[in-house]
Amino acid sequence: MVLPSAPSPRSSRLRLASAVRRDGLTLIELLVVIGIVAGLIALLLPAVQAAREAARATQCRNNLRQIGLATLQHHDALGHFPPARLRIRNWDEIECETTQPSWFARILGYLEQGSAHAQWDFSRPYEEHPTELREFGPDVFVCPSRRTVSESVIASGATEEVVTYPCGCSGLETAWLTSGVTGDYAGNHGDFTGGSYGSQTDYWRGGNGTGVIISCRPECRGLRPGGARDKVRLKDVLDGASNTFLAGEMHIPAERLAQAPENGPLYNGKDLTAFARIGGPSVPLARGPEDASVGILGFGSWHPQNCPFVLADGSVRSIDVLIDTVVLKGWCHRSDASGADEVFPDWWPGLL
Repeated sequence: MVLPSAPSPRSSRLRLASAVRRDGLTLIELLVVIGIVAGLIALLLPAVQAAREAARATQCRNNLRQIGLATLQHHDALGHFPPARLRIRNWDEIECETTQPSWFARILGYLEQGSAHAQWDFSRPYEEHPTELREFGPDVFVCPSRRTVSESVIASGATEEVVTYPCGCSGLETAWLTSGVTGDYAGNHGDFTGGSYGSQTDYWRGGNGTGVIISCRPECRGLRPGGARDKVRLKDVLDGASNTFLAGEMHIPAERLAQAPENGPLYNGKDLTAFARIGGPSVPLARGPEDASVGILGFGSWHPQNCPFVLADGSVRSIDVLIDTVVLKGWCHRSDASGADEVFPDWWPGLL
């Protein structure tokens, strides 16, 4: 009887090495796995980014809904929509015009910011209020696709703007800008009906706006502005609250966030473009942050293909950025622009 021979130490080592090689990965196999994982990540990344943008767009629309509901509560409490600001129509009233706070300060109390609202004195100039108050803004005032509130404060300093005068000539003016928080939403001031040529019919003067949140003439109380003379009420929205913009996301060019004049302090009643915008044939919706054809008076979003608005009934709607500009004018004009004609602008916002 022949007994099996014991394996030699050398053959045992060979089998062990072979087993080790079978349990591991070769360099080529490892590179293949890494390539597959990278490919899967590349496929998933656009979907993740799209999901994040969808969430941010939803939050943006929710911000507008809250602003709209707060504005409607102001209407219910006081009987009218808040004035975008108090602004005279002719120079005979200049003694009671100041840089008083804008409409955003007036709705703070309806956004659960009663303490901040109580500190604003609407008969005093914006720049006379405390720095902490001017630079305070709730999260609801900024679009999450653009920034956070902490990134929205503009510092005090000198700014230069090209100003077109009623004579048609223009010049460079230097102005001192007082610090304040900026935002991404603006009230619907209407369309360009009335033009902007230095006459009393200019759309930006008190009572001339065709929208819902418009510049209103002040009730003079001594040398201080009091209430608003030109009150817009729901009954004045002849086209229907569900067919008229109340506020929307405003166009701010890329790289110009928290920079004047494109994005000035939203509580400063002097700078209309900081808190109100217009729309129509002369001012279409911007097609994105890179669109340089709209100027700084139009609405526009950083969300692709659409711009969100809250309507005068509190509902929210996203509007295609390619909307016909005549239709856009109807959304902006509270009377559907019946019988009103726009004139194309040759202005610069320094007049506003």
